[in-house]
Amino acid sequence: MADDGVSKRHSKKELVNIIAETKRQNAYYRQIKELNENYKDEIQRLESILGLPSRDLFRYEIAQVIQRNLGSWWQTIRINKGRKHGLGLGDAVIFVGGVVGRVSKTNYYTSEVDLLSSNNFRISAAFFDDRRPLVYQGAGTDFQAKPIGTIKNAPQDLRTDSTEPLKLLTTGLGGAFPPGIKIGFVPWLEADNTGLFQAGQVSLDKRLLGIKEVAVLVPYNRTKELQDDF
Repeated sequence: MADDGVSKRHSKKELVNIIAETKRQNAYYRQIKELNENYKDEIQRLESILGLPSRDLFRYEIAQVIQRNLGSWWQTIRINKGRKHGLGLGDAVIFVGGVVGRVSKTNYYTSEVDLLSSNNFRISAAFFDDRRPLVYQGAGTDFQAKPIGTIKNAPQDLRTDSTEPLKLLTTGLGGAFPPGIKIGFVPWLEADNTGLFQAGQVSLDKRLLGIKEVAVLVPYNRTKELQDDF
């Protein structure tokens, strides 16, 4: 009987310890939950400030620029992420200043990116608060070595000048780039050779040619396919 009493008292003590430990763990998990909520709010705030697209369709793969190839007509960079990290041909590449370019070649650990200013780069674009699609194409650099592009098929009713240039954004057509990411600004427009539309030069972010870090938009459906393969 004495042994039963010792056993009961021991069990009660263990139960008290378990309850105390459970309370400590609950308090810990509440703190973790609060931290996660704070981190989530901060991520949403930064995405809003930077103008990053929603994470519903893409995840961001952050990469470092490890090589530049800047010619008069072609302009590419090499980044330290590749197929191993889920990157694929045509993936959109962005940074805090907007569009960087598009993945044009992938290796296992690295990828090549055609810059927004490269003549090989084309994309559907539209002006801010104007849904009519235009054709944007890279045009290398100007005489001051600043990255530039051109637009075609601009309607004749559009007006712009250097003091209030029109802001050019992605349209989302084609799937690689979500809508609303900044391409650049258009300070002037003039009639094209058909006389039906206008064309103009696009001023791009001056940081484009010296960029050190980018974010690649990797579609979530491809990420799932990679996970299924493993």
